[in-house]
Amino acid sequence: MPRLAREKKEAMEEITKDAIFQAAYEILMEGSWHDLTMERLAKRTGIAKGTVYNYFRNKSDVIGFIVLKTSASMRNEILNLDCEKGDPRDLLAAVLDILMKDLFSNRLGVSAVGKALEEGGRPFPAEDDPFREIRGRMLFVLERGIEEGVFKKCDPVVAEEGIQSLIRGMAHRIGNGELVGMDEALPAFLNDTILAGLASVRKEECSE
Repeated sequence: MPRLAREKKEAMEEITKDAIFQAAYEILMEGSWHDLTMERLAKRTGIAKGTVYNYFRNKSDVIGFIVLKTSASMRNEILNLDCEKGDPRDLLAAVLDILMKDLFSNRLGVSAVGKALEEGGRPFPAEDDPFREIRGRMLFVLERGIEEGVFKKCDPVVAEEGIQSLIRGMAHRIGNGELVGMDEALPAFLNDTILAGLASVRKEECSE
């Protein structure tokens, strides 16, 4: 296939996938996972149902694509942080701030996608989880902080799991329409609490 024809085909495929994404996202926000059918998705998008299946095998694939699309900006922002340099406290604070701001700024999306994931199961295996790299980045920062004495000695895997549990709990409550008006105060409180809990107490501080 000539290069121009291939590029045109790829561009059309992206446009079609974006249209499917927008339609699926709207259906989820208006209803639930059960309202998202391939037939309804095709009708909302204005294409044949067979065309939808050309891009997505099932609803779980659609949900997986929505998760990737809605989290792309947040994931890129975190993955662009240089975690090899700088104070681990500042780096962890930056990661937490980006994650929490994304949850509150995308409240409707968090609600729609969160409920779909609960009702329909995980749309991708663990090795393909789009948040895997983010978690790996956070774990690296924790390991660096512990090794450098910035964070107290603890199991970094346990610490990362604990932080993830807090964030998931917050996402669940946001998805249920709770925590309204706390988009600044709650992230600031949790950020300070997590960093204070991880802080290493140095000998010179104890003697003051």
